[in-house]
Amino acid sequence: MNRKAQAAKAETPKQTDMLLRQFIGYNMKRAYLQVQEDMARTLEPLGLRVGTFSALAVIMGSPGISQTQLSEVLNIKRSGVVVVVDDLERAGAVERKPVRTDRRAYALHVTQEGSQLWKRAEAAVQAHEAALFTDLEAPEQRALQELLVRAARSAKHTREAGK
Repeated sequence: MNRKAQAAKAETPKQTDMLLRQFIGYNMKRAYLQVQEDMARTLEPLGLRVGTFSALAVIMGSPGISQTQLSEVLNIKRSGVVVVVDDLERAGAVERKPVRTDRRAYALHVTQEGSQLWKRAEAAVQAHEAALFTDLEAPEQRALQELLVRAARSAKHTREAGK
C-alpha cells in the first residue's frame, strides 16, 4: 500500500454500531440472526427449514390442530402455513385429515416418518443450542429463556394496548 492510500485509510473514521448497541432490540436482532443462520445450517441436512421445523414441533405437541390454529400459534399468515404444511406433507412428515364437523377444515397429524424426523431434528437443534450458548451457564440459559418469553409477552401487551 502506498503512502497516499495509507493516509486515506488513516483518515477514514472507524465504522461502529456502538450507538445501536444501547438498544435491547438491536442486540436481540443481532443474536437472532446468528442463531437463525446456524439453525438453518443445522436443519438443512434433515430437509427442514426453521419454519417447517417450527410447524412440525407445534403439530407434534398439538395433534389434530387446524391450519388456522397453527397460523395463530406460529404468528404467520394462513397462506404461509399452507405452504409450510404442503412441504411437510410432501416430505411424508404430516398428513391432513378432514374434520367431521367442518368439511372445510383439516386436522394436522404427524406421521410415523414425521415423528422420527422430529426426534432427529430435536436432537440436532438441542446440540445446535448447546454449542451456540456454551459460554452461558445452565442457570444463565434458563434466565435468558425466561427473559425472552417475558420480553415477547410485554411487547405483545404493549402492541395490543396501542390498537
